[in-house]
Amino acid sequence: MQPPPARDTAERAAAGGRGSLGWRDPLFLAARPSGERVRRFVAMLLMLQRLSYLLPAVASLFADETLFADRGRNAVLLALALVWNVTLFRWVARRGWFTPRAVVIDVLATCVFMVGVTGVCLPESGTCVRNWSSHALLATGALIGAVSERLIHFAALLPPIVVYAVAHAGDLGGLVPPALELAVRVNGYVWFAVIVFFIRRYLAAQATRLDGLAEQRLAAEAERVAERARLAHYRQLHDTVLATLTAIARGGLDHHTEEVRRRCAADAAYVRALISQDAAGPANGLSNGLARAVAGAAGLGLCVRYAAGALPEDLPADVAAAMAEAATEALNNVARHSGEREAWLTAVAVDGVVTVRVVDRGRGFAPGGVEHGYGLRSSVVGRMREIGGRAEIITAPGEGVCVELRWPDPARSPGGRA
Repeated sequence: MQPPPARDTAERAAAGGRGSLGWRDPLFLAARPSGERVRRFVAMLLMLQRLSYLLPAVASLFADETLFADRGRNAVLLALALVWNVTLFRWVARRGWFTPRAVVIDVLATCVFMVGVTGVCLPESGTCVRNWSSHALLATGALIGAVSERLIHFAALLPPIVVYAVAHAGDLGGLVPPALELAVRVNGYVWFAVIVFFIRRYLAAQATRLDGLAEQRLAAEAERVAERARLAHYRQLHDTVLATLTAIARGGLDHHTEEVRRRCAADAAYVRALISQDAAGPANGLSNGLARAVAGAAGLGLCVRYAAGALPEDLPADVAAAMAEAATEALNNVARHSGEREAWLTAVAVDGVVTVRVVDRGRGFAPGGVEHGYGLRSSVVGRMREIGGRAEIITAPGEGVCVELRWPDPARSPGGRA
């Protein structure tokens, strides 16, 4: 199966990340900037942390042991916690990160849970000192640490600490001074915030560094490809245009002859192809392959008028090679069978579909009355079919031939005709 066009890949990636944090489709996260990738990853960890206390809390509702004086109140508060966390997850999934409003609501919700749940606990059950609202406090601390950009933002940790001290006023100071025991109990809450703060900053710095290295490698590779293309063009110019001019200058060719004029016209067509390619944008595998096809046709005495629009830079290498080779074979057929010494080669990409056309004004043929030769059947039609494209031959006696190469084949694409 051939890779989909770049636009389709981007659309699929966006669809895979829409409504989730991107964990279902690695293409989505890979397509995002480094900072967003880190934020989405940290957000997934924070949501999993919340599941780690919500699930046991739900299971405790079915325990035979009485843990709370008002089990209904505890159940209502736990249901509200579940609803809020589901809402928070969907909120973050759409935006990719926690907004300030979401953080404020989470802090307020945790404060409500601490007061409400701790207020109905039974001292003998042990839930007064630590219950599921205390775990919610840890989750809120981690959230504050994740969204904090500077140390001053850690001031948001103070309101839940004050509310915790109020809610647990009856069970603080049993063995040690209340202030010291409070510090011990909220120690994990504060350190969760500090640890997540540094984890996110570290991951963001590493992601930015890796993106920078990847961009450097891509730039270096693009430069190497461009250099190889330039060397290939220089060799072709040496073997065609320069060889012709040198032979004429030395008197080895009579520039008045028809053969030399055809050779000069073919060389001029090749130079125009190089100029058209530069005007169309950065060279890529397909544009280089088509330029070589023009040069090869010049060697057969065929003058090719070449024009190209901006072609996709991320076209798969096998697709670019197949389309260039199919175009080469179509030009060979013009030189062998059309009776003409002039052809037109165009290449353009529209709405993610790359189209290459080879046109001549030769003798043509009746499509239904002539069986395609091996060149057209295998080197053109078969080659395009193998890469998921299509080759169409439009011709009529005396009307020339148009060979149209398209990739991907619209009939095979989602939404294309069957």
